[in-house]
Amino acid sequence: TYNFCVVVDDIDMAITHVIRGDDHVNNTPRQIHIFQALGHEPPVYAHLPTVLNEQGDKLSKRTGAKPVTQFRDEGFLPEAMVNYLARLGWSHGDDEIFSREQFVQWFNLDHLGKSAAQFDEAKLRWVNAQHLKAMSGGALAELVQPQLSAKGMASDHRLPDICELFKDRCDTTVVLADWAARFYQPVTPNSQDLALH
Repeated sequence: TYNFCVVVDDIDMAITHVIRGDDHVNNTPRQIHIFQALGHEPPVYAHLPTVLNEQGDKLSKRTGAKPVTQFRDEGFLPEAMVNYLARLGWSHGDDEIFSREQFVQWFNLDHLGKSAAQFDEAKLRWVNAQHLKAMSGGALAELVQPQLSAKGMASDHRLPDICELFKDRCDTTVVLADWAARFYQPVTPNSQDLALH
């Protein structure tokens, strides 16, 4: 039933390419036969390697995967997420950091990976940091300002310069907001600092 419904939906939606996980390889011949039985040309099929979690188990929505909104709330940029996820199953030589526009220009099915890829949050943070460094202080300020507001802090005209100053030290906008927050909250030195100075 599943295979029949998938084919009917693909025909209805005029799907030309199906790119999916390699756990669907065994469905492909069945679906091709159903396409042909219904008098339609099958789409081009490509299968991506399985993505494993950091423990080496298959990553799935049932086992350890975060919702995409959680990555947003943790300060990951959409461009960095696309960049990182693309590199899990595809490559363009040694290029690690690229924009969505570059990805669209470079992508082809010939460069899909063959072996399982492992999700690595440390690597994701590094990719995110590279995208943060490439952004202007003004663009970062637009992302950091709502985070400061959520902490009850009002930012001012200095925020773009503050973001520019600290962006090279940060791997997420949450970390950048924590640095910026120091400029918008009262200074409360601890007793050791007061005794020392």
